[in-house]
Formats: sequence, C-alpha cells, structure tokens
Amino acid sequence: FMAQFGVMDVEVWVEPFAGGAGAGLHLLDRDVVEEVWLTERNRALAAFWRTVTAQPDELAARVRACEPDMGTWHAAREVLAAAEAGEAFADDLELAFAALIMNRCSRSGMVNSRVGPIGGKQQNGRWHIRSRWNADGIAERIAGVGKLGDRIRVSEGDAITRIAQLDGSVGIEDELLLFVDPPYLVAGNKLYGAGMTFDDHKNLAHALAGCRARWLLTYDADDRIFGLYPEHRVLAYEIAYSANIRRVDEEYAVLSDNLAVRDDQNLFDTGASRWVQHGPAVTPQGRPAP
Repeated sequence: FMAQFGVMDVEVWVEPFAGGAGAGLHLLDRDVVEEVWLTERNRALAAFWRTVTAQPDELAARVRACEPDMGTWHAAREVLAAAEAGEAFADDLELAFAALIMNRCSRSGMVNSRVGPIGGKQQNGRWHIRSRWNADGIAERIAGVGKLGDRIRVSEGDAITRIAQLDGSVGIEDELLLFVDPPYLVAGNKLYGAGMTFDDHKNLAHALAGCRARWLLTYDADDRIFGLYPEHRVLAYEIAYSANIRRVDEEYAVLSDNLAVRDDQNLFDTGASRWVQHGPAVTPQGRPAP
C-alpha cells in the first residue's frame, strides 16, 4: 500500500475484520501509520492478537518449546471447540497458542474446530502437521509484532458494529483509514468459521455508507457488489493465487467517496487494474469535487 498510494496522510489504520492483519502490520512496521486498530469476531483470533501484543515473550517461548504432533493438534482443536461453545478460559495464552497451532498445522489455515490436519489424521502423506511449523521463524515474528504492541489496539467484537460507531461521534475520523476485508460473497462462508449472510453484507454496506472515515473494501468479483454499492467507485484488480492451482484472478475494491486515488492507480505492483464503476469525483485531498 505504501508503494502504490505513496506516503498516506493517515494516522490510524483500522481493520474491522482483522484476520491475519497483514496489511496493517506491514504499514506499522514501516512507520507509514502511527497506530493499527484491529477488531476480530473470532474469539480465538482475538485472543491471539491480544496475546501477541501483551504477552509476546510467553507465547514465543511456548512456540520454541513445541514440536507439534497429532496429540498437540487434537488438544488445540478441543480448546477451540470449547471457545466456540462459549466456555471460559483463565487467560488468553492457552487460547492464543491453540489458535496458532490450528493455523499452522491445519490444511486450510483457518482457525476453527472444523478443519483437518495437514497430512490427514493418519499422517501418512507427503506433508504432515509440522510442514508449516518453523518454530524459530514464528517466534521471531511474534517478538517483532510484540515490539509494536503499544501501537496496536485489539478489540473483540462485530466488525459492522465497530464501523457504525465511526459515524462522526468519535471525532478523529479524518485521521483514520479503514481497510475492510470481510468474508467474500462467493467463498467466504466456506473459508471462515463465522461467515456472513447476504443480509450481513447489506448491513455492512449501510454501515460504510454512514462512516465518516475513509475506507477501502475488498471483495470477490461478483455483480452483486454493484447493487450493494451503487454510488461508489469500484476498481477491478488482478491478484495471483497459489492455493491448489496457481492462477491469476480478478477481485473488486470499493472506495469511499472521500478516498482519493489516481485514475491510473494499480492496487498492486503487478497485475492490471481497471475502473468498473465510477462514483463521484474527488479532489486530491479526498473531498468530493465541486
């Protein structure tokens, strides 16, 4: 984002659907933004981000001491199932570690109790549950994020509710940029433990329409996007996928009226971009043009 959009006049980068928070952490590590605010509905992922920012040394130590086996994987799965059932935990560390095990040792990388282990339960394939477990590398990454912990705010809750709260009542909306990356319309409910109904997507569109802060929303290339955001600019961009079969596909980015980008703007260094829906013109400062 820094390379594509230049030095942005943004103090706080907000990810209401935190997930892996890759974009925000990348910008924070390079001092492009001052703070990153993460909201995550998945209880285990929220615990992970709280632990990484508040107890990075403890989590990193557990990672370095672990050589996952099927017993480790089953134990982590049970912890996630308990969290999904609403059971209480003494602290976040246990839940955070379980989330990390499931992310690194499961086929999809999704953090929920319904996924299966890499290599299958018999562990007799080419790949196994330690194929993606690089303890030193993971621990170093945790330590690196932990050093930025005082610049990261983590909240557990619903993304749409958080966005709706930015309706002008906070008072610092001009300093924020929301990067909104919800479960996608087509495959989202297959990939995430807690997906979204189409009514949820409508509610998200309504919340963003009333949001005073600038925002950028990413989606799969689905014509229903134009119905959800009929008055907003939509940019189609190419993105490379490596899962299963390597391919280049197209996705959509929806932009708030007060987010200014160049007409020839590419969202990534590689791959073409094209406007598929034009909204109101904006000035370089991100305000609607007269």
